[in-house]
Amino acid sequence: MARIRFLQVADVLLRADTPERAHALGLAFELARTRSADAVLLVGNLFDRGSDSADQRTLVRGLIESIAPRPVVLLPGNRDVEAYGPEVDFGANAIVLAETPVSTAQVGGAELIGVPYQHGKTLGECLTGINSDTRHTVLLAHGTILDATGDAFSGEGEEGAFMPIFLNDLLKRSTYAALGHNHAGRNLIHRDQERLVAYAGSPVATSRRESGPRGVLLVDFEPSVGVLEHEQISLPTPYYEHVDVFCMPGAEEPAIEELVRLAVARRQPGARILCRLGGVSLVAERELRTATEKALALAFAGDGTSPAASDPNDPQSSFAILELETACYPALAETPVALEFVERLRACAADDEVHDPEVMRTALQLGLDAFLESIS
Repeated sequence: MARIRFLQVADVLLRADTPERAHALGLAFELARTRSADAVLLVGNLFDRGSDSADQRTLVRGLIESIAPRPVVLLPGNRDVEAYGPEVDFGANAIVLAETPVSTAQVGGAELIGVPYQHGKTLGECLTGINSDTRHTVLLAHGTILDATGDAFSGEGEEGAFMPIFLNDLLKRSTYAALGHNHAGRNLIHRDQERLVAYAGSPVATSRRESGPRGVLLVDFEPSVGVLEHEQISLPTPYYEHVDVFCMPGAEEPAIEELVRLAVARRQPGARILCRLGGVSLVAERELRTATEKALALAFAGDGTSPAASDPNDPQSSFAILELETACYPALAETPVALEFVERLRACAADDEVHDPEVMRTALQLGLDAFLESIS
């Protein structure tokens, strides 16, 4: 049988007030065309809520019909499980796998089994009694992979809503399992020779905690053989990176310089760098914030021609966002005994007696809180 090329997308979370998500979906469909995908798999949470489907349906149908006759397979996720009623028309080339506990379809020579999100159920329960030839089967599901010890895949999704999925259930039923629900992470793909279990992640960052470039997954599948190749493809959409620096009292300037240095090193087109300055300071919070924001702004000013210039309205611009989490004790800046306490803790850190910044932060806060109480 001939190979089938699937483009896997998930967790777009379309809504009217986030046009960058619609743009990301458009890029994914354009990629399906330029990379000659035979079918697109939209594996759950295409819409942020069921109600958003009414606003975004015309957009989605236009994209689906733009790549006809390629089939586009849609699977409900936990957020948009109510978006796929029998009266909804997404186009002649759309295949909606919304029936519970499972829906089935054929694309080329591949058998598709779709397991929509079902609250309170595991994937194994939904598949009870379903027989399939794993060599021909592509399984679509929206939920969280678990194993006997906890999370088998490290990812960022929605902890409050997931359908537990056990890896063994996927491997028994399919050769390629296309999953949705985990938006980002360093380990979203399990490949074992011709078998593949994979999250594509979201094609655009939907929250600040989702770090790293966003993209889609391209999979070449051959019925009776399995997965031949897979490729993660980054999209030119905005994403987040995280930088953390611990500030010691009296060392605010070096901490700001280090934060700026690390932020600039992460600057790439589209990157929004979340700069978290933690620790403890003897400088007033407003003064510390002003100094840090000024230093970051100067570093990211650009020359007006660089693609990394700081323009929040440009999806390819790169800029810094300050998250100030420093405990500030300006009243103790002129208290000799407090300064001596700080110096001794700093000496401990310099001698590698304290390795964990959180331990240092806790010790500083407890000590300085006690000093403040004694002089109040």
